[in-house]
Amino acid sequence: MTKFFISNHAAALAAVLAPFGLTASVEAEFGDECVAGSVATLAHHGPRAGNPAPCLADNGAAGEVEAVGLSHLDLDSVGGCAAVLGRKPETPGFWLLAAFVDLNGPHKLGQAGAEPADIVRLYAFWAWSNGHRCLPPRDGSAAEVTEQVMEAVRVVERICADDPELLAAGEAFRSAEVALNAQSFVEAGGGVAVRVADTFVSHLYVDPEGDLAKAVVAFNTVTGAVTVSIADPIPGVSAREIVQGLWGEAAGGHAGIAGSPRGQRMMLADVVAAVEATRAVIAKA
Repeated sequence: MTKFFISNHAAALAAVLAPFGLTASVEAEFGDECVAGSVATLAHHGPRAGNPAPCLADNGAAGEVEAVGLSHLDLDSVGGCAAVLGRKPETPGFWLLAAFVDLNGPHKLGQAGAEPADIVRLYAFWAWSNGHRCLPPRDGSAAEVTEQVMEAVRVVERICADDPELLAAGEAFRSAEVALNAQSFVEAGGGVAVRVADTFVSHLYVDPEGDLAKAVVAFNTVTGAVTVSIADPIPGVSAREIVQGLWGEAAGGHAGIAGSPRGQRMMLADVVAAVEATRAVIAKA
């Protein structure tokens, strides 16, 4: 049986694959660095951006392999793993949609031009994935995830065969997202949507009217945290720089998403300040 390994550290992943003679890698990308397989390397980010998404690979494209390396497990990488195994369902529209979302983000789903049936399948996978996270070890080591990958491949096979139970779960997940979008939305202006909720809403760039914001400023009523997230990279705009400009080095995150100091409960004035700062930075970009 082909074994699958995951790590968030390139050297650890390369080391765990080294004893195997025939290997492949699927989105084993770490910035510009990529861990290559000995017979196949399915990767399409950074310097490899011209390559097709792994989920678009043909069945059996890697031939016989003993081990596969991954940096993460999402629909695109699951599709790539299924192709390596020769078990990728022949549903071209669904995989084209998966590749589009992987490259452009879920907030661009409305621009994909996908068939309704494939969008239903996508939500079915998201619903299942939401309760079946497969993350690499935090310490940078590599872990075998063969069982998790095989389960994900089986689920995708069922979804592409229109399994009624999984599709129904997807529709419920979609309805919940629509409700959360409406309930958490406060206002939008200057390219920034403002949201307040007791759960994560920083991914909801599309407002209830269907308009796409460039950024979201969210306030979590449970933790008291304020989060700034950017829908798509904007030259000169960094969520981390915005929050650190407001609350110092204790605030942090990444260019795409960052938050207030961990464990510190923020006030309404902090939310307003984050909104104003984010709008100002976007206006200058």
